[in-house]
Amino acid sequence: MEPKSQSELHSIQIETTSRCNLDCVTCLKPAYGNVWQERDMDKHLFSLILSQLPAKVSVHLQGWGEPLLHPDTLSHIRQLKSRNSVVSFTTNGIVMHKSMADSLVDSGLDGLTFSMAGNSASTQDSLRGVDSFALLQRAICTFIAVKKSRGTKLPRVAVSYLLTPETAGELPSAVFWCRKNGVDAFATVHLTQAGCRSQQKLQFMMSRQEARRYQLLRIRTQLRALFCKMRLDLRPFQPTLVPVCDKNPLNSLFISARGDVSPCVFLCPPLEQEMTWYHKNLKIRQKPLSFGNVQNMSLADIWEHPQYRQFRDTFRKRKDYHDSKLTGISCSFAGSAQLDAAVKAITQYLSKYPPPHSCTACAKLDGF
Repeated sequence: MEPKSQSELHSIQIETTSRCNLDCVTCLKPAYGNVWQERDMDKHLFSLILSQLPAKVSVHLQGWGEPLLHPDTLSHIRQLKSRNSVVSFTTNGIVMHKSMADSLVDSGLDGLTFSMAGNSASTQDSLRGVDSFALLQRAICTFIAVKKSRGTKLPRVAVSYLLTPETAGELPSAVFWCRKNGVDAFATVHLTQAGCRSQQKLQFMMSRQEARRYQLLRIRTQLRALFCKMRLDLRPFQPTLVPVCDKNPLNSLFISARGDVSPCVFLCPPLEQEMTWYHKNLKIRQKPLSFGNVQNMSLADIWEHPQYRQFRDTFRKRKDYHDSKLTGISCSFAGSAQLDAAVKAITQYLSKYPPPHSCTACAKLDGF
């Protein structure tokens, strides 16, 4: 990519496969049944992407599928490491075994995240299928045992914990189990994209007043992490003011298994038809968003495409205003009044200048 683009693009998410061995009730896949397009990225396309990556960019090999189902995952990691990329991916752990763990440690992988939805079989299995929790626990223990036997700190092991009304209550015990078994970091995530009403009911998002009921849960979770010396990223339970979501489309992008380039994995599921998102009291239908395909355009040209630049500029203006208003506020009584005024001004500005239309139904813009 061109120098300017290189400096802007810090991380890339590559979907090597949209196939998955689970049918989680929290995923978009079950809602679309047999119109869901299962694809594996072929060698030619991966090589094409590899040849255009900026130097030392971080790459997360994750999309709508399970990366360990792709037969070339180890090769993908090695090829990326040969270019000095920081490489990671997320797995549900179902197909993990010792020889695979050995190979992943040998590959040079920097980070591996295991996806968890509850700290008991009754909770997770109801969301992800029978025996999924037992297999996940076994996968984590197997992988960390291999790391310990090698005496290596890499890959760093994290758990991504899905918040629902049921799983939230098991947060403290999940943190304890993960740290006890050698996990390095623990992060919660929300079900931010609901594809049907039943999924919307599983979202753990509430008003500020409702969230007060869970203050003790947050404190217990934070204390558990503190005593266990666990790195914790605990997402808010209530809406917060954010000019740009944590997918950070200003400095990152997503490439699908067939080469489509989108600002975010959630905007580009493997569907040809419109998808439906439910958010608050809205029901929004939209087509998957792509600004180009790397099989017929260079990654640099797609990144600099006028419509893609306009998409990012919308967020950049929001961020610039947000940052300018919070700059120079002092830690004093006067600063408190300045902060209140800044928050009011930011709220009015973000309301007047909304995000791109394709992001309207995304709960991540409420800080979730």
